[in-house]
Amino acid sequence: MNGDDYRHFVCVVAGDNPEKLMEEYDKNKKVEPYVVYQYSDAEKLRQSYIDSYQSMLDDDSEEYDKEYIKDMIHDLSEMSSEDFYYDITDGLIIDPDNGNAMSDANKDGKWSYYNLGKMFSVPFLTKDEREVFQAKKGDIDWDKIHLSNSYIYERAWDMVMNESKPENDYEQQIYDNMKDKVAYFQKFENKDNYVISNTAFWGYAFLSDKMGWMEASEYDDQFVWMSNFYNMFIQNLDDDTLLTIYECVR
Repeated sequence: MNGDDYRHFVCVVAGDNPEKLMEEYDKNKKVEPYVVYQYSDAEKLRQSYIDSYQSMLDDDSEEYDKEYIKDMIHDLSEMSSEDFYYDITDGLIIDPDNGNAMSDANKDGKWSYYNLGKMFSVPFLTKDEREVFQAKKGDIDWDKIHLSNSYIYERAWDMVMNESKPENDYEQQIYDNMKDKVAYFQKFENKDNYVISNTAFWGYAFLSDKMGWMEASEYDDQFVWMSNFYNMFIQNLDDDTLLTIYECVR
């Protein structure tokens, strides 16, 4: 799962001061300038780029644009190390003393804007039947928001993908709505992934003072992240832990 695919995403925060926890990951925050590239490494960096493109060119297992890659290798080979260096450091701060490229951007930045859930996130459902985006763990009715109503998603998959016949009017309605969406179902790869994706409680990212920031892009399989999110991050929290759902923009 590529983080760039999720410009808008949901982060679940565990902690009494969620806004304070979020501050560390603000992409807009300026930090003490740090070295991104050293001028003395210019030729080494140029060669590294050439080697990377050459590996892509030699890789027959991926459908790369071979002509584009050949052009890039040619251009890089013809370019001086100094021109290459100033090309890749465009927009960075150049130290006048040694030519090193510096940045004051927050390396830990994950979001450029966020707000409490309201537009594209699913709210918590409390035991007193309120829909909220912030609540203590013990006040949330997890049985209703985590792995609930799995049966109807199982039936939807079976009817569309396994040619099972609808057994009642409700199932017939679901089948009629979904029967032409085979390509959509195929994106989930299998029935378990489809059911989990629609019934598990999960967010693209999780943040707490103990674990820091973790997100789905760190996992090769997004369905593993979805299916394990509750067990990894929520299950063992104390019931008095405050949970907050934020909608974020990168």
